[in-house]
Amino acid sequence: MEEPVTIDVVIPSIRLDAAGMLDALGMDVPHNVRLQYYVVSDNRRMRPGKFVHGKAPVTVIVNEDGLGAPLSRNVGMEAGSGAYILFIDDDVSVPKDLLCSYLAAIRKDPDAPGYIGPTIFPEPVNSFTRGIAASGMLTFFELPSDENRLLSWGTTSNLMLRRSSVGGARFSPKFPKHGGGEDVDFCIQIAAGSKKLFRTVPAAAARHPWWKNGGRSYARFFRWAFGDSLMVRRRPEYAYYDAPDIVESMIIGGAVLASLALMGAIPPAMIAVWAGLSVCSEFLVERFQVTSHHPKSSVLASLEAAPIRISSQLGRFFGPLSRKSLPNLCRRFDYITTGEWKGSERRFAAAKFALFAASIPASYWLCMWLPP
Repeated sequence: MEEPVTIDVVIPSIRLDAAGMLDALGMDVPHNVRLQYYVVSDNRRMRPGKFVHGKAPVTVIVNEDGLGAPLSRNVGMEAGSGAYILFIDDDVSVPKDLLCSYLAAIRKDPDAPGYIGPTIFPEPVNSFTRGIAASGMLTFFELPSDENRLLSWGTTSNLMLRRSSVGGARFSPKFPKHGGGEDVDFCIQIAAGSKKLFRTVPAAAARHPWWKNGGRSYARFFRWAFGDSLMVRRRPEYAYYDAPDIVESMIIGGAVLASLALMGAIPPAMIAVWAGLSVCSEFLVERFQVTSHHPKSSVLASLEAAPIRISSQLGRFFGPLSRKSLPNLCRRFDYITTGEWKGSERRFAAAKFALFAASIPASYWLCMWLPP
């Protein structure tokens, strides 16, 4: 008789009841699977009785202190003992047959350290969500749709791990409580320890709604990059130097030009002209970058994508600054860890910086020709 597969489903949550998690709690359980749910909450008002479900037992753990989703995953992971750990976020919808898709992947490659299912977002509902889609911020949610790709990490919204491969790896408290970089760090620990990459499982697709129903907010992208910026220190083998981005360029360049203006070396109006030219040049390259990946994207989508990328770059700037790690400015982390995207990223960064540098003499020339 085939030995049953034991799976712990870990769901960090701040919800007060089970209504938003019925999809995950109602997954079909194959006959040869023993399933146990662990819902780990930072909300002390959560009522565990709401999570009783007939298909598999549910253990609700309420944290005494607000740990945040990353460390709550540690709590759920350590509470269970299943051979596999499935991380699901409390705001995603999963198909009934999600476990069947993962089991098929396990049979196909039983030695993989983990299996990554895609997390698919709906069609954009407004210009802001079209900008999110065009900006590339959803790349690693949807990348596992490529069946032939092996990955070093996956988002914890939909991720199955082999417990024996996890070993002593844990989500680090050094990352932001509300998320940003901790999943990259955690998965790379596992991949490095097992010396194998994660298998993608396109059939195990979860669905994620637009945050705040598509309402405009840039804080999430700042936070992700603020946390991700720690990876250049934790995994220097995947770090590389790149041309300054628009945030680094404008902060450093603005300080230099302001000093020159105070000394009378340049007209003060040059700073405003230079800033305007810099923003225009940033958008021009951004538009080319967006259309290279999404040829049908509109100009409005590119306009929306630009501040989303800039909010991410702000997080990447202030992360090292807050850690007093100035040498890590202008350092980037190779998220794919293979170097295959590094060349194109560097080319776009170099083009943006070249236009930025050219905007300095151009703005000076314009100021000389403008009427006083």
